[in-house]
Amino acid sequence: MLPIDLTGKRALVAGVADDAGYGFAIAKALAEAGAKVCVGTWPPALNIFENLLRRGKIDESRKLARGGMLEFERIYPLDAAFDTLEDAPEDIRTNKRYTERGDFSIAGLVESLKK
Repeated sequence: MLPIDLTGKRALVAGVADDAGYGFAIAKALAEAGAKVCVGTWPPALNIFENLLRRGKIDESRKLARGGMLEFERIYPLDAAFDTLEDAPEDIRTNKRYTERGDFSIAGLVESLKK
């Protein structure tokens, strides 16, 4: 891999819900380069992902080459199919897996990143 120093930078990776996909690999590579990593996770998968982290089920995959573990600065709910919350159909907006996490739209993520 090319040496890149991202120390002091924040990265956002969308589409991380476990340790098996490209998103996780990208997040890990960014962390290896020194970035603080935030992820956007599909709301129906968010509880599962947080449980995997909390229970240590993906700890082996989170190990960084220079020691330490991949830590996520923040985990945001994100359904990138919706630019704004109003774009989501009523059945999605009222679904328990979505409502308990707040604004899961792209605009909602942008506002959360400003905080």
